[in-house]
Amino acid sequence: MEPTREPESSPYQPPKPAETQPSRPSRVWLLVGIAAVVLLVVYAVVKLGGGTPAPEADDDVVRNTEPGIDGIIARGAPASAFEVGDCLTQFTSPLEAATIVECTTAHNAQFIGTAELEQDIPYPGQPATTEKATEACKDIKLETGVLTSYSWEYQFSQPTSGSWESGDRSVACFLTLTSADETVTGSLLPEESEDETSKDADS
Repeated sequence: MEPTREPESSPYQPPKPAETQPSRPSRVWLLVGIAAVVLLVVYAVVKLGGGTPAPEADDDVVRNTEPGIDGIIARGAPASAFEVGDCLTQFTSPLEAATIVECTTAHNAQFIGTAELEQDIPYPGQPATTEKATEACKDIKLETGVLTSYSWEYQFSQPTSGSWESGDRSVACFLTLTSADETVTGSLLPEESEDETSKDADS
């Protein structure tokens, strides 16, 4: 499907706070929807995409709690090992492996959180559902200083058809730089969100 443009009546406004608390993804995701949002420009680009099942959780992935000067926490980690707040380098898709680094280290993407869709919407793949998933990801509160300094696109993974039938409506939300030649330092999440994520991981 060709990208479409939707004129906006006002300049970019920071996303409103999410109603759901970020949590670690607990399922294998199947389809990837991508909505490109170029910040500081008065239009949005929406497009559909597909993917393959993510790898099973890898219990052998060990996170370095005291990264060295390179800032690497876990090299080549599978998508199933990503945690909310993770800054990622060599990121290409929510379903593909990437290296987890400290957010003070140059990276090109971040796992910003999860969001819930309504129970009565159709299974992902239809434009209306993809738009709802995009809006749900955009509701996650972000740090506007880092956000508005670069151009980003939202990417998200969605439940498998089996878990969808069981009532699962969670989507995992990522932001990635639109330019393959750019990297960024700093977290997209406000400090209070990262503190809450740390508490969840420790509990």
